[in-house]
Amino acid sequence: MKKGLYRLEEYYKHQATESEKEVLRFMIHHPQETISIDIHTLAKTCFCSAATIVRICKKNGFSGFKELKVALGNDINFSKQLRQVNLEARSGKRIPDLVAQVLNANIAAIENIYNLLDFEELERIVGLLLESRFVYLYGIGASYLVAKDFQQKFERVNKRTFLYEDTHMQLMSATNLEPGDVAIIISYSGQTREILEVASNVKLCGGIVIAITKYGRNRLAAMSDHILYVPTIEKPLRIAASSSRVSQLSIVDIVYNTYVSMEKEKAMARIVSTNKLLEKETEEEV
Repeated sequence: MKKGLYRLEEYYKHQATESEKEVLRFMIHHPQETISIDIHTLAKTCFCSAATIVRICKKNGFSGFKELKVALGNDINFSKQLRQVNLEARSGKRIPDLVAQVLNANIAAIENIYNLLDFEELERIVGLLLESRFVYLYGIGASYLVAKDFQQKFERVNKRTFLYEDTHMQLMSATNLEPGDVAIIISYSGQTREILEVASNVKLCGGIVIAITKYGRNRLAAMSDHILYVPTIEKPLRIAASSSRVSQLSIVDIVYNTYVSMEKEKAMARIVSTNKLLEKETEEEV
């Protein structure tokens, strides 16, 4: 189930042309009316062509206006009002206010993941992970830490993963993949030069690129076979990766729990086995 309003809002802010903005404003501010009219009525109301509306739908991941209307209907029924919080370092801010700001940013990031998540795409991605021999993980900086969390979780269910902290090792690894191998590439901006080189090498080898990146237009998303989006909630000039890291870690949790659910008894047996081993190690240390 795709979510419509958040996608349209982000598209309006970051990518829309002037000719598209009028119809986007109408759909964002009048979603109930949008789902009750046909595409030709909407085009006439917004002084644009039906082709413009179809183009907007497809740029935002929908097959057409009918699928977008279904998504908007789901938003009206289920979604909470979105909260956008910018995390800025301001001198003189009271500590309680700063704490509230950080927590609100993280809460907003998690809420917005639900509004971006394509459940069918998630199922396809987990299916690829189940079928793959190995999973190759790539990320730099804070995204590397997210990849490390992914590795720790999936090793518990005996899914072999490869992850290197050194960027040169990441590039060498990406160059030696075999056709059909799965690579999960994590980058909030989707513009990091080294990460784009990794993605390019994976594609040249015939590998499958799964990206975890911010929603919107970026080079990593354009190169990827499958994408799990995180909200665009942090400004380009940020004091550190904060809500973006929380978003990425939440995506990892979602993928892992879906994987365990789809593998059922086999995954749970491995989790029980690793838990017993870790408990034994803890008892011996005591």
